[in-house]
Amino acid sequence: MDPGMKEFLEKYEEISQMEKNRDRNEYRTCQICKDASNLTKSQKEWPHVQSIGRIKQVRIPKEKDSQGNDVTPSKEEFLEKGSRRIPAPSAGEGAGKDVQCTALISDLILTAEELGSIKRMHWSIENRLHHVLDDTFREDRSPAKKSRNNLSLIRKYAYNILRLAMYETGLANIMTEMMDCFCDNAALRERYVFQGIASLY
Repeated sequence: MDPGMKEFLEKYEEISQMEKNRDRNEYRTCQICKDASNLTKSQKEWPHVQSIGRIKQVRIPKEKDSQGNDVTPSKEEFLEKGSRRIPAPSAGEGAGKDVQCTALISDLILTAEELGSIKRMHWSIENRLHHVLDDTFREDRSPAKKSRNNLSLIRKYAYNILRLAMYETGLANIMTEMMDCFCDNAALRERYVFQGIASLY
């Protein structure tokens, strides 16, 4: 082995994780290298970069046959042949919501496990936001087409107002309860909707 490659591999780490959710199996591979010297940008341009990472996620929807037996393909089978519901991913790494690759550079020296945890925290925030938008604000059921982007922005604005009011007032800890509080309490609407929100800075 090339001596330079051996030194590089000593700073490389990889872990694989598998998680079963209600409707899918998720496979994640976290790879990280604690040597930024291989970046195309020079150390002078990016002096603080310490770690280079990549996460590949494969999500496979669960499937059952007519007898109710689990016939969900393995990760390898899914990447090669797809499943009965989803065709095989195309072009090497794959594309779309079922196969995703995310790159990361950081000024921290991270392990592969820490990289996976950081990415999971980001996904949990995204999932929590989109779950509320879909479940409480019924975003997926909206028939709007031309104005959907504007309405999406308004929903997110309303979500942020409600979340801030939940945090500051403690009147409710469930989004739908906070919506009821806004409907019943004119002072609350006046404070958060019409007076505006004071800057924290």
